[in-house]
Amino acid sequence: MMSTSDMVRRLDGLGMLRGGMRSGLPRHQSLTATIEWSYRMLTESEQALFARLSVFAGSFDLDAVHGVCGADDGPGVEAVDALEDTLESLVGLVDKSMVVVRSVTDRTRYGVLVTLRVYGRDRLKEQGIDKQVAKRHAVYFTELAERAGIGMHTAEERAWVERMLPDYDNLRTAFEHAMADNDTDLALRMVAAGAEVLGVRVGYEVGSWGERVVAVADPDHPLFPAVVGTAARGAWVRGDFERARGLVALAHGHVPGRGTSRVAYPGDVLADVALFEGDASGFLAYWEKEVARARSDADPIRLVHTICVLATCQVVLGNPDTALPAAEEAVEVADSTANPTTQSTAYFTLAYSLKKSEPERALKLFDEAARLAGEVQNFWWYGIALMEAAATRAVHGDPVAAAGLFIEVLDHWDRAGDWAQQWVTLRHVTRLLARLGADDDAVVVHCALLKAGKPSPLHAAQLSILQDRLGADRFQAHVASAADGTAAVARARSGLQQFAERTAMFAV
Repeated sequence: MMSTSDMVRRLDGLGMLRGGMRSGLPRHQSLTATIEWSYRMLTESEQALFARLSVFAGSFDLDAVHGVCGADDGPGVEAVDALEDTLESLVGLVDKSMVVVRSVTDRTRYGVLVTLRVYGRDRLKEQGIDKQVAKRHAVYFTELAERAGIGMHTAEERAWVERMLPDYDNLRTAFEHAMADNDTDLALRMVAAGAEVLGVRVGYEVGSWGERVVAVADPDHPLFPAVVGTAARGAWVRGDFERARGLVALAHGHVPGRGTSRVAYPGDVLADVALFEGDASGFLAYWEKEVARARSDADPIRLVHTICVLATCQVVLGNPDTALPAAEEAVEVADSTANPTTQSTAYFTLAYSLKKSEPERALKLFDEAARLAGEVQNFWWYGIALMEAAATRAVHGDPVAAAGLFIEVLDHWDRAGDWAQQWVTLRHVTRLLARLGADDDAVVVHCALLKAGKPSPLHAAQLSILQDRLGADRFQAHVASAADGTAAVARARSGLQQFAERTAMFAV
């Protein structure tokens, strides 16, 4: 009879909320009456748990239920007994359809329907404990994020990712609770701990959390530099280099401590901005210093990261022989950690060092780097490995087949919202389009790069050839109507698509 939107607009008119089914039993005459009747049918302990469950956002597991909503363990109460009491009440709520089972895996997740959750929150307010329960929720998920932050640098990275991502809504809500309560310590802890598990996996929203909390936090807090770094990295990913530079300045040169998330070093962001703006010497000097710092701190995770960035830069500068021993050291250290992201980083760097001298070996390493990153949902390193594999195949393999791979890379960065890497991809794609003879597409993307203040990969001789083939008027028309980034991606994608379709046709 009606769409969902029509139903929402007509709920009150239909009497669903305030009572319109006059011939039914009292508890069936309105939605509120039905919920109230169901609530009164619960035991006292079930009522208490049900009200407290309303603090969750999205789904939750048993550990969270007990940690946030379980009764405080009194004298003589064993932790196991307390957990059993929580479980018994939860089972009762599931049996009475006040809680639903969302998924059954190694960690079963539960949920409360929105209408029931609203009713439960009203009960919390009536009891005067809504802020107390919200505080417990914020503390529980901040402490869980801190444990995950440590686990992200171990061989258990995948397990922690799979545990934490389903609780993203709860992590966001915990941060909001902390901010609403003016608990900047808790908010700083959440951002610093969640930077890695969330940043490269959920679109860097955690960077905006960082911007909000550093605006009100004490700059002398020990986690302040890491949160500044997280916020700055988010701005860098959006391509807002000026904002990133301004945020980095808030750290006043302070360096986060050992074990900090890989994406939370303010100096790293500033060095990346410098490189993108052409200051290769400053970039090299910074990372040489960071390699030395990581060695002195005996931090293998940071050491691999710093070595790999430095080695990759040496390749870009035309020094692969210098980069190769460093990349091999990075692989050795990374394998000793058994941390998937660290191994992916090292394998990528070794592949990058070998892509011209041993392209076949490099392609296998790129593929392995992408696999490792993909298994832990590290979409940044997955995209980087995928992009370089496509670029290597374009030069040393089948350029037509590479066109299809680059479509996947463009779509990947579009989903991730990472414009810094999307512009790098467009540079690769410009070269490939020119090589494949897609002259108009190559010039359109070239002009978009220049319009955005990015260097074009096409040198003067290549541009001269393209201008001769297109004609001066047609070439200048593309220059005059230079596309923005979004339009450039669309044009690059359509240009590549015609070659990818040709490959698919011949395969059939």
